Amino acid sequence: MVEIAPGIVANLYLLAALGTGVGLIAGFAGVSGGYLLTPILIVLGFPAEIAVGTALALMTANTLVAVLRHRELGHLDLKMGIIMAAGTMAGAEVGVRLLERFRGVSETFADVGVLTAMMLTLGVVAVSMVREVWSSSERLARMDTEGGAAADDLEVHTAACRFLQGLCVFPHIRFTKSKLRISGWIVLALGAAIGVLSGFLGVGGCFMRGPALIYLVGQPSLMAVGTNLVGAFVGVGFSCFRHAMLGHVHLGVALVMLLGTAIGTRIGASGTCWVTGLAVRWVLAASVAAAVLAPALKVAWFVTGSRLEWLDATARVVAVAQVFVPVAVVVALLAMALRHYRGGTVPAWIRPLMTGQPRAAAG
Repeated sequence: MVEIAPGIVANLYLLAALGTGVGLIAGFAGVSGGYLLTPILIVLGFPAEIAVGTALALMTANTLVAVLRHRELGHLDLKMGIIMAAGTMAGAEVGVRLLERFRGVSETFADVGVLTAMMLTLGVVAVSMVREVWSSSERLARMDTEGGAAADDLEVHTAACRFLQGLCVFPHIRFTKSKLRISGWIVLALGAAIGVLSGFLGVGGCFMRGPALIYLVGQPSLMAVGTNLVGAFVGVGFSCFRHAMLGHVHLGVALVMLLGTAIGTRIGASGTCWVTGLAVRWVLAASVAAAVLAPALKVAWFVTGSRLEWLDATARVVAVAQVFVPVAVVVALLAMALRHYRGGTVPAWIRPLMTGQPRAAAG
């Protein structure tokens, strides 16, 4: 056990295990894991500013590991990642200052503010993603019945991305790696909006940036995984620096959890070689949807004046479960993919989520 603040202690073994689980999900879904980390730390009793700063410190190292691995796999459009990262860095400064304002009111106000904003953001993203992947799965089932579908047919082609790509606002940049053309200002603006939430919520913004790249920019799902993480690395690195200057980082906790996330992230990133983009989107959508539960219970506990102890205890259990349930799904999916690759029998509904063989790294 380690003392985080006067009267607040945490179990180091639990933190390391949670770090491993978050790392596995992060590497597989192409996210930094902040949407899981920050609420978990607050639910476990960390003050909001310490939870935000510590999560950002952990994610800075975690996303670097994931970026390097996805670069090896060819899932990275560096040009787009750098432009989005520039916007993220500018927005992050606004988010950090906003959190300081909330903290100036009171500690509980900051906790409730961060958790409520996290809940609303997660809810909107989760609903949008679940609707899309459900629709894509039904479309895939129809194509499979009619004679199969090409890999490109599994990608998202929304009216929003067609509209934004069609706006000829200078500079209209061709992103060769992603096979698309879009205004650099649109990519920059999306990065800035996500940066505000990154600095305020202590997240890398990947659970928002990934869907934005897929559904608004029109980037292929697996390419969005690596590109997403470039923006996250710059954004969380800058936000972490700002929070560290304010004394909001518990370095010991970050280092303990980093041991687990480094391992989990590399395994999760490698697992994307065996699955399609639709599988990645399913895992991310389910993980984001599940992440709403623990913050909702913790906010309810704050609202009731911290009198209902069973709400706090339930929130802690749910916080742990919302990490390890998606981890179990990823592990089961990869086990089936390996079985499928070796010629074994797998359920018919899951075969379209698998490549059948590992993709070679590009370059």
